[in-house]
Amino acid sequence: MQLTRHLGNEELREMIFDRDQQRLQQTLRALPERARAATEHPAAFWERQQAEIRKRIAAMPEGSSWQPVTAWAGAFAVVVLAILLLHNGPQPRPSRAESDPDQELLVAVEQTVQSGVPQALEPAAMLAEEISHGQPISTPNRVYKENSSEDP
Repeated sequence: MQLTRHLGNEELREMIFDRDQQRLQQTLRALPERARAATEHPAAFWERQQAEIRKRIAAMPEGSSWQPVTAWAGAFAVVVLAILLLHNGPQPRPSRAESDPDQELLVAVEQTVQSGVPQALEPAAMLAEEISHGQPISTPNRVYKENSSEDP
């Protein structure tokens, strides 16, 4: 006991493992002898066993009517289970085309692209159109600071 107090955790584990391994080896070495001793019975014992087995075989009815009933019951249960699984399968989902917000957004974007220019950008579109056609931009109220500040 005094020695185990000075041992570390790892050393204690090894010591316990070694002891357990020794006990297991002793048990396994004694196993064949114990098995032989357990099976060694007098001839009278085996004769009684044989007689009992023969009585049970003779007591069984020759044409058991339960076998066909059991087979039909099992087959019926399988059929009912299959019907229930097929009937209660996953319900079809409603089609997404009916009210799909993504589809609605796509249609709105497509209409906006086909219409030309969004309303907020119409003034810029008009300006770009005038520039691209080479027409002068009409600016009657434009005041040039450079011209007014120049002295002749």
